[in-house]
Amino acid sequence: MTPVVVVKSRGKQLAHLAPVDAQQRLVQLWLHDKPQSTQKCYLRYAAQFTGFLAGVGKAIAHTTVEDMVEFSEYLHNRGLAAPTIKTYMAAVKSLLSFAYKTGYIKVNPGAAIKLKKLDQRLHEKVLTLTDIALMIRLTERAKYRYKAQQIRDLLILKLLYVAGLRVSELVGLRWKDFTPRDLTGQITVVGKGDKSRHILLPEYLWQELIDYRKDGPKDAYVFKSRNGKNKPLHRQNVDPIIKDAAVRAGLIEKVSCHWLRHSHATHNAEMRTPVPLIQQTMGHADISTTAGYIHIRPGDSSALHLPRV
Repeated sequence: MTPVVVVKSRGKQLAHLAPVDAQQRLVQLWLHDKPQSTQKCYLRYAAQFTGFLAGVGKAIAHTTVEDMVEFSEYLHNRGLAAPTIKTYMAAVKSLLSFAYKTGYIKVNPGAAIKLKKLDQRLHEKVLTLTDIALMIRLTERAKYRYKAQQIRDLLILKLLYVAGLRVSELVGLRWKDFTPRDLTGQITVVGKGDKSRHILLPEYLWQELIDYRKDGPKDAYVFKSRNGKNKPLHRQNVDPIIKDAAVRAGLIEKVSCHWLRHSHATHNAEMRTPVPLIQQTMGHADISTTAGYIHIRPGDSSALHLPRV
């Protein structure tokens, strides 16, 4: 990533390229200063959008507001959820804004598109302490072909909940990110925007991780892929681990990795852990994001203080 970049008009430079090459180069320039994890997602969103445009004989240079609306409808007809569609549209708006700033397009059609604020319904994605305990205890008792895989799955469950990690942060952990602190230790996590933070772990979890490491080298990933030398476990392979644990616990909802992170924040808020500490641990850029967890399962309300009617 380039530390300091000034975006200059590249319209003339791109104009000398063939239309397809110019469009590819535009996307490369748009992505170059974004974190690697963001680049992978945004490249997929851009590919979907340019593929949609190609299907109607168009390119980014000729995009209209109508194309944006039709792309949104196309995503809806594919069965994508509203939050996912909003993510796609936000990425496309960013791409078109960049294209406008660089002079590649003369009018920014994305500026006319306003994305609705969605009700995320966080309270529906929070597990109880009993749910968490059942997921872990029943995974401990489950029959695995390989003991090492069972230990790995348990540590994944515990880190996602206890440390409140994002799945991308979990799979990116290396042993060099672990630092001893007296009887326990801390992990250094690289989150959104390549911002790092330090999370002090409880002694029991630290010891379980150290036992799991054995003689693993510092540069090795904590959770390795079975395919390839020193490659991390793919984030798509983590979700089935969580879903299997949820099934064991008798949960009928489609529990995902992020539910454990939501539960970490909510349970801490209910236990009156200081909000700035929750924010620091979870890596929220804005404290209002953290404060939102305080309100999704209130411990009291004025409704409880009225006489029975």
